[in-house]
Amino acid sequence: MKTMKTNKFWMCALAMTAFLMGACIEENEAPTPIFPTEVATHTVAAGEEVTIAFTANTDWQLSSDAMWCKVDGLFLDTNGKAGEQQVTFHVNADGQSVDDSKANISLRMGEESRVIATIVRTGITNAIVLGNDSVNYTHNQTVTIGAEGTLTLVIKETTFDKNNLYISQSAEWLDIQRDEMVITLNVKPEYLKYSQSNATDSICFSDRETPMMRLHVAYTGMDARTIALEPATQWGLKVAADGQTYKNSLYEMTQEVYDAPIEVTVTALNDAYTLYYANYDKSNGCVLADTAGLWVSITDGMQGGITLSFEENAGGERTGYLFVLPNALCDEVAQGEGVAAFLFEDMDGIPELKAACEQYLIAEFTQESALAGSFHLIDGPTFEYMEVALETDEMYVAFAESNGVSANNVFKAELEFAHPYIFNPMLPLELWDPSIANGTISVINITTGEYAVEGEDYFIEPTMMEAEGDDYMLLQFRSYIESDYIVFFVDAQKVHHKALVVTTKY
Repeated sequence: MKTMKTNKFWMCALAMTAFLMGACIEENEAPTPIFPTEVATHTVAAGEEVTIAFTANTDWQLSSDAMWCKVDGLFLDTNGKAGEQQVTFHVNADGQSVDDSKANISLRMGEESRVIATIVRTGITNAIVLGNDSVNYTHNQTVTIGAEGTLTLVIKETTFDKNNLYISQSAEWLDIQRDEMVITLNVKPEYLKYSQSNATDSICFSDRETPMMRLHVAYTGMDARTIALEPATQWGLKVAADGQTYKNSLYEMTQEVYDAPIEVTVTALNDAYTLYYANYDKSNGCVLADTAGLWVSITDGMQGGITLSFEENAGGERTGYLFVLPNALCDEVAQGEGVAAFLFEDMDGIPELKAACEQYLIAEFTQESALAGSFHLIDGPTFEYMEVALETDEMYVAFAESNGVSANNVFKAELEFAHPYIFNPMLPLELWDPSIANGTISVINITTGEYAVEGEDYFIEPTMMEAEGDDYMLLQFRSYIESDYIVFFVDAQKVHHKALVVTTKY
């Protein structure tokens, strides 16, 4: 009995060993997958086919990871037995844009998977023909806007409905305007003075969500030798004697008075500019001067923000010019004729501003003398006060002084031929009152040097007094003198107290 049991035990053990050995032999018989050593790349257009050839040494599965790339145009994957294989993928246009698309083709054998091929679908070509008279642009090309800061492009052709054509952009410095098939690229004003060449700046044309063309955009920056001013060059600014207010050249029409200071924005490439100040008078013309200690205070924020403020004027009328030159031009001028020679030209011995250099003038400003308030000029029809300034022409001042009128009592104005005005020389009534023959005027023609005749060359009539704190006699005046002239205000003893130099205009 004992022997039989022992034999049965060994028989079972042998059977188990045989089973296990058989299992091992079966497992060892599964071959190791052998994959292609190189990843093949196939570049095709939408609508074309790609055949992938490979050898499998065991059961296999081949799959695509892109919906636009399918086996026989139907399935993302297929499988088979070991051997030589050829599988055809069809490439369609689903989701196609201007950019290339990539599909990875993966082979799985056993528990291992590898990419054995890549199919590249090229992007849309000739979806848009975009350009101008000189060039047509292609996808991913760079469009460079020149110094003028604007560029016009035309959509010459498109395979898409223009009503479904959308434009987007990633450049914050760029403004895009579209009128049908005309596209205008404008550099925003605040960016005009800085060049732009960021790799991420682009504009994209799309059919709603599908990109059709992408263009990179760049801007050269403005011309290094040019200047832009906001507001533009201001001529004839009149600053009050106290320096607190000013009037522009449109004052006669608008009657607007503005609070000082005067603010101007200068635009130059990379904020590279230099300011120049010049004093001006009829005798000496334009003369460059250091801004330190001047009656005008010039504050420069160094990023184009210029502020002009003014001191109170206790003397005579004074005029200044403020210029700005781009540094690129300054360098050229410094190596050549110099700033003064560049800006001014000799006019009969007097340096005057060149017409070609007016573009560099920020402002011409004249500050009234406090003494100008001692003479009032009123427009007859409107009864509005007009501009009166101290005369600074040395010839006229000298002539008035030769007649006994001090320089601070010589004024100037521009009067229309045959137009009625009202004079108020602001002389006390006991000194000058033409209504009772206690004073009159005398008028001298500057051209002829002769006295004008009352009742023929001019007409006068005393009128009501003007309330100015004190009372003064006013004189209505109308001139038919065709040239410039000087009006003297004379008392009963023939003493000349004040003078008005008149420029006649028609």
